[in-house]
Amino acid sequence: MSQERFAEWVCNTFGPKAFRDLAFLAVLFAFVTVAYGPSLRHPPRADQWCYLADTVNDHTFRDTFRHTYSYNRTRLVAPGDTDLFRPVLFALLAAEKAALGGHFDYVQALGVGFHGAICVLLLVVLRQTAGLVRPPESKKEVGTSGSDWLMYGTVAFFALNPCVQELVIWGHLHGYLLFLLFLLGSISCVLRYAARGRAGKDVQWPLYGAWVLAALSAFTYELGQVYAVLAGLVLAAEAAPRVGKPQAFGTFAAFAAVLIGYQLANHIDQNVHQGQYQPENLHAAIVKEAATPATLTHSARYGVFTAVQPFFPSLVQTFYGGQRLQVLETVWTGSRLRVLTPTLAVSYATLLAGTVLGAAGLWRVGQSRARLICALPVALYAVYAAMNVLGRMNMRPHSWILSGNSYYTYFALLFALLAASAAWHATGAWAVNVRKGLAAGLVALAALGAEQVWQANTMVAREEREWTRALRAVQKFVDAHEDEPGFSFEIDYPSSDPVPVVHGERITRLVFAEWMSAPQPRYRIAIREGKAVPQPAPAQAAR
Repeated sequence: MSQERFAEWVCNTFGPKAFRDLAFLAVLFAFVTVAYGPSLRHPPRADQWCYLADTVNDHTFRDTFRHTYSYNRTRLVAPGDTDLFRPVLFALLAAEKAALGGHFDYVQALGVGFHGAICVLLLVVLRQTAGLVRPPESKKEVGTSGSDWLMYGTVAFFALNPCVQELVIWGHLHGYLLFLLFLLGSISCVLRYAARGRAGKDVQWPLYGAWVLAALSAFTYELGQVYAVLAGLVLAAEAAPRVGKPQAFGTFAAFAAVLIGYQLANHIDQNVHQGQYQPENLHAAIVKEAATPATLTHSARYGVFTAVQPFFPSLVQTFYGGQRLQVLETVWTGSRLRVLTPTLAVSYATLLAGTVLGAAGLWRVGQSRARLICALPVALYAVYAAMNVLGRMNMRPHSWILSGNSYYTYFALLFALLAASAAWHATGAWAVNVRKGLAAGLVALAALGAEQVWQANTMVAREEREWTRALRAVQKFVDAHEDEPGFSFEIDYPSSDPVPVVHGERITRLVFAEWMSAPQPRYRIAIREGKAVPQPAPAQAAR
């Protein structure tokens, strides 16, 4: 790629202020690295141990993926969610296991890296959206309108929000982050197609890119099939005035085919695995419970938990239980809202500024050609909320259903910020000071959130340190010897410090079974004080 092409790519990707964007991202990533640094000391948790137990005898990507591409239907340890089909998600988990093995610090770093990549795409999409909705009179004053700072504040607020951290630090959920990379990439292509079309440029590659990424997202997480239909509607509406209704309908049909293809593949897979799993058959129960007062209550709780509580990082209370990071519903209960503190005042002011600016911009968005595009994240938030309220909260009406699944907030807050940002940037020059004030508030809340994230990750690392010490000790030993022909070993557990047991197996066996299955192992070790201590060889010990 020539220097001119590279410069053009940078400008097209990040806009005219590419270097400022890159400087902002560099500073942001430094804060993210520090805040999430303690997560590198986290071991596998909760459902991740189920996966490792079910794949204990699979040591290559091919074997692991073959047995788990439809893991919800082949799962033996704590089975459930058998209606779900996510082959790309489980391909990622299989690849992580095959490539990274017991290097769970690398696994955790990958999650933080995915989070960083999502933040980059979020900035890209915010720039593209602002370019479509910004009023003509303010486009000449982009540098002084507060739009740039508001974008930076929005991305920082999301990147360092303590309410979304569980999805970043729980290695078993990396597939959800991959889904969002596909989704945001597809949305970016949709916005690029719309912008080029309005400029009179007939460019097709964004259309193809949007379709490929939408298809990948559908086979990663089921929300992707709904997104594909919504994206098809938006693209058809954008294309119709230029190419005519028949061709526009063809565009919609191509994207709707993603849903059809996913459902067909899901149906085939159900037949392939028939008899190997117990169908949940929740459809009738979901419909029955939908029209009940509980749905209204659960919807309100969900909205507060995912779209309001993130603005109150000083109120966030976390604890570690069931190998999950629990985030309490402190705003819903109102238990900590009674005393007005300086940090709480910042939260109120920021939320108020965002609400006022959003309400003002909503009218402009509704009158613009971009209203259908801006409705896309609103629809995604609504569909995702329905999935969780109807399929999770109504079916499992436990008091801890949200606190124990705090990772729901990651998707919801991302969609909410995309929708709100469209309205924020649609306001005219009169709102310059409001935008700047909102940006300052979001940055302040991001700083508060960064401290909360660091503290929560440090707490999890402390609670799981015995698990991590044992795994790291053995991994260092494996790294030193695994290239030896015929390498194998056994652990002298009676001579070792206590090694945790999960699902009836010691955790070292679940992770390192590839080298611990030989009838006559070459090495014998004990785990003491976080180190693998050589013991007399098995043959010598028998004498």
